[in-house]
Amino acid sequence: MTGTIDILKREKEITANAVKKLRPAVREEVGKSSNSRSGNALRLSGAGSRFKNGRLQRITMSAPYYIFMQHYGFEGKKSNGVNQRLKATDVFTKAIESSNIIESLANEISELRIDQVTALIKFSK
Repeated sequence: MTGTIDILKREKEITANAVKKLRPAVREEVGKSSNSRSGNALRLSGAGSRFKNGRLQRITMSAPYYIFMQHYGFEGKKSNGVNQRLKATDVFTKAIESSNIIESLANEISELRIDQVTALIKFSK
């Protein structure tokens, strides 16, 4: 049976592989949504993971503020007083779907946690 330390280490490995798949997918979708193929949008876009108590807490995606404005849409006044309305483009949703990490993360981490639960159960007569 695997120990707690091995399970936590394996969970970090699984997450690292998922983030490696997600990072280029985010950059690809950001590149498709913007006119320029270089610059801050592609350089600053990426993905990462956060852990709490050795377990995966969340997957984070980072990008400049204007990519988030494209993702969620924007309705308001620009600095010159002109009303602007941008439709949501779902940049991050497309990146998650194209990298297919949700299903793989869910399957692999659930198997790990099942192993951990069965290792902690003590059967008695």
